[in-house]
Amino acid sequence: MTRLAAALGAAAIALAALLTAAFAAAVMFTVASRYGFGRTPIWAEELPRLLLVWAAFLAAGGAEAKGGHLSAGLMPLIVGEGRAARIGAALGDVAVIAFAVLSVSATIQFVAIAGSGTTTALALPVAAFYWAAAAGLGLIALGAAARLLSRL
Repeated sequence: MTRLAAALGAAAIALAALLTAAFAAAVMFTVASRYGFGRTPIWAEELPRLLLVWAAFLAAGGAEAKGGHLSAGLMPLIVGEGRAARIGAALGDVAVIAFAVLSVSATIQFVAIAGSGTTTALALPVAAFYWAAAAGLGLIALGAAARLLSRL
């Protein structure tokens, strides 16, 4: 499971990097259009925002799935490297999993509230913003679960 989480994390980070590049290109095109041609594209606000939200959640989920996002490495400094550190780390993984699962549940409720609404400029489902959170938080849960299972 650790390999699967790491592979999915690497893919998520690569996709987040592409989305970040697309975000930068969209913003630069918008600025060039606004000041160079005196016209702003209709998607100038929606598309960069959607790209940024997806990139941020995928990168966060990918980093956690690869084992590097939510760990500051303070546990060994506080309790040493014995049994207490292993128990504390396992409890930390359980807490991350619980938070991620609750957050995905809340995200699903937001999707239900958004319904079939669409964005103004691109006519994309409004829920597309919320699904980014579900994807990233799902990867966070997967990464923490893989780490927890490797500790047992």
